[in-house]
Amino acid sequence: MGNVTYKRGQVEWALWRTFTLARSPGDGPPPIFRTRIKRLLDLDRELDAGSLDVPPPCTSAFVEPAEGGSGVEAQYTPFDAFCLAIALDLLDVGFKQGEIVLLMRHLRDTLADWFDDLLKRPSLIDRQSHPAKHHPGLPSLARSGGRAPIADARVFLILNRIEMTELMPAIESRPGQAVFLEPEVCEGISRLQQRLDALMPRHRRTVIITEIAATAQAVAMFLDAAPLVPRGRPRRQQT
Repeated sequence: MGNVTYKRGQVEWALWRTFTLARSPGDGPPPIFRTRIKRLLDLDRELDAGSLDVPPPCTSAFVEPAEGGSGVEAQYTPFDAFCLAIALDLLDVGFKQGEIVLLMRHLRDTLADWFDDLLKRPSLIDRQSHPAKHHPGLPSLARSGGRAPIADARVFLILNRIEMTELMPAIESRPGQAVFLEPEVCEGISRLQQRLDALMPRHRRTVIITEIAATAQAVAMFLDAAPLVPRGRPRRQQT
């Protein structure tokens, strides 16, 4: 998608469409949805991770501060919007917002390595099956009735979150603070099953899984269609 950037209102609109798809009302995201995004962005700007025992590799979870100071509106790349979408997924499953910001600073480099590849995969949002023979580099899914296998373009992010750190004393953490083991990325449902068979239940009984390819594709598609959304309250028309 080159060097194209978007304003925050466009990102909010695209994320709302990504999460609601055909159920989206025509007037854009409701205030509570925009507030969730704003809170994540505010926490990212406020968080100083320099005092942490293991500082994250990225200084920002979602977007670098705009050049020129706080009065300049930030510009978001498609990848920035994708990171916000993953953060909203984590928020939806119960993660705390501050926890999400720190985790996303750790995940950002991993997600960046995958982002372009996710967009090049067969579409996961057009409801079409893609023959495996046309995509030999992807895992395949067998089908019944002697039908030819189809490509499995899904990519899964596995997060191992440990809240009760006292159960694993070898892990160093601050009291009452959850920790995350190294994130894993699996291509296709078969490889995901193999990895879960290794993780569960002997080593772990709970993991968090989110599919990221369809999310990346939807965010990119809706950004392309996002209208320019004015910031702030609309002015009253004078009579």
